[in-house]
Amino acid sequence: MPEDPALKRADLHCHSRFSVFKYFRRANTRDCYNAPEDVYRIAKERGMSYVTLTDHDSIDGALYLLNKYPDMTDFFIGEEVETYFPETGQRIHVGVWGLNEAQHREVQRLRPNIRELVPYMKSQQMLFGINHLFQNYRMKNVAAKYIAELLQMFDIFEVLNGAMASFHNRMVHQLVTEVKGHGRHISMVGGSDAHTLKHVAKVHTVSKGETVQEFLDNIRKGECFAWGSEMRFRELVADIYLLTLAYNSEARADLLSTEYTAVDKTIQLAGRLASIPTALTGLPAAITSLNYLKQIVVTKGISIRFAKLLEELRPGLGGER
Repeated sequence: MPEDPALKRADLHCHSRFSVFKYFRRANTRDCYNAPEDVYRIAKERGMSYVTLTDHDSIDGALYLLNKYPDMTDFFIGEEVETYFPETGQRIHVGVWGLNEAQHREVQRLRPNIRELVPYMKSQQMLFGINHLFQNYRMKNVAAKYIAELLQMFDIFEVLNGAMASFHNRMVHQLVTEVKGHGRHISMVGGSDAHTLKHVAKVHTVSKGETVQEFLDNIRKGECFAWGSEMRFRELVADIYLLTLAYNSEARADLLSTEYTAVDKTIQLAGRLASIPTALTGLPAAITSLNYLKQIVVTKGISIRFAKLLEELRPGLGGER
């Protein structure tokens, strides 16, 4: 990308150690073990003008950083919210940027139902978008109906995700570009989805804005683009093993901590003991492979019937809403 001092950059999708892996919460597993300070430092070293954290259903990492460095003017609160369609259980991940603590609390209260969550965020004029559109897509759902409903709900789409298969990203980008061609106002953003420091800011969003607010306002207007490249598959697998090592490296600190009960510590110890043979058997690599393959299969299927899909979507595309 040519250097232009007017262009500013921010990785709109990255995590810190405050992203807890909720399925094994009592074992104190995390999706990421990066300290917020380290994420900020690496992002700045890699040329980011502005920095955020989008931890899973948490703004604790962002608040921790703001409390530690209250004079920061190039940092804003972000969050990755997991929400659902209540009738199907279809899971959607939503990036939210520039929110405050009161909004976070209400978002968390409403997040089990996307049909309640999105109207609230719109009423608050919050900046939010859908992450990795097809990662959690259930193939039993009708693609046109799924996409049409999300197009009615969202104006911002992550078209470049550093942890997704390139085929997935190209399909999302192609779809959103086609929709924009029919007059819909849509912003296209990117983020690394980094869970290790190695990948922070390697995918990001580019826009203009001399302040955080101006930058976010320009994203809302659609005056932005995504930049960077995805991780290779072997890097994704390597990250899984790095996270396993990080989990085990915190065993002593967790066992000595007064935050956890004896039962919690027993569960944590069992989890760590189980993680070693599990890693050695290659199960994490197998699960990552299946998820990666699913992305490709789903998006390949959509690609094959792309022209027909657009015809089915066309009546509801319209222009500005």
